[in-house]
Amino acid sequence: MMKTSSTITKIIPALLTVVLGSTFVLSGCQSIKNVLGKRDNGSLEYQQSKKLAPIELPANKEPAPFVPLYPTPNAGTNTLILKNDSGSQYQLPKPQRTVSTPSN
Repeated sequence: MMKTSSTITKIIPALLTVVLGSTFVLSGCQSIKNVLGKRDNGSLEYQQSKKLAPIELPANKEPAPFVPLYPTPNAGTNTLILKNDSGSQYQLPKPQRTVSTPSN
């Protein structure tokens, strides 16, 4: 009878430690995401890019003809809002939920 009581008193604190530890770890995921989600990962740096000077070819060389594969329209200014709450990175919108109904 003493062995059973001794075993239970050893198991309960270990089990309690595992349950509380996993609760803290799993509940911390959201708070860590909030901290790491505000970091600047450089995903918006392309908006500050500048146009480079054109390449100058040697005068005595004949350049190959340039044939564009795809047309590039002049789009004008960007009107999209591409910043998250902290203003540091692009965040994709959440996907829309679709509900399918069985057809007979």
